[in-house]
Amino acid sequence: MSLLQKTALITGATRGIGFAIANTLANHGVNTLLIGRDSQRVQDAERIFREKYQDTQHQGVVLDKLIKEKKIDILVNAAGISRDGLLLRMKDDDLNETMTVNLFGTMRVSQIISKSMIQKRQGGCIINISSVVGVYGNAGQTVYSASKAGIIGFTKSLAKELGPSQIRVNAIAPGFIETDMTADLLKSQETKDKLIESIPLQRLGHVDDVAEAALFLAQSQYMNGAVLNIDGGLTL
Repeated sequence: MSLLQKTALITGATRGIGFAIANTLANHGVNTLLIGRDSQRVQDAERIFREKYQDTQHQGVVLDKLIKEKKIDILVNAAGISRDGLLLRMKDDDLNETMTVNLFGTMRVSQIISKSMIQKRQGGCIINISSVVGVYGNAGQTVYSASKAGIIGFTKSLAKELGPSQIRVNAIAPGFIETDMTADLLKSQETKDKLIESIPLQRLGHVDDVAEAALFLAQSQYMNGAVLNIDGGLTL
């Protein structure tokens, strides 16, 4: 399926996985709405995309200012945060913020955009970014794991709700990807080496590995309710 002149809204688009997905989609002729929380990062991302991809349209938008009148063909929910720690030591603010950004944010944006997709009667594609820890769990990441597991359940249920409207809903569960979010975890070379040893491909993931999966889901017309593990075989 050609993505030329389709329009994608990507949350968390100013860095990391979200930025990589937006870049890959734009490289395939997609117009983008780049959603972020930091106004300066949003402006910088918009400038980069407009200079690099002059044949398509790109706009940066600060979070909570979604443009409802535009026709959105693809929604990528990539915004996320991590507040790691043992559950007994987690503060209520960290717990609430993690669930609000990761799970409730994904649900709310999907609610707004899917309603618009239904009204336009032209189908659509929603891609939610979960995590492998939402599949198998990880000590010290109970709240983050819960938020990402929630996204998987949400994805499968929404796929059943929106399927009759030809709106496909899928999820990607990345493994250990080198991003700003994982920088603290990977500071220790010993920790990094142990992680690499646990991965059959013997390397950490790159944001482009996830972006390629998102591109595949955006183009695949018969995938619905799927969860793609992009983890180098970590969960085998």
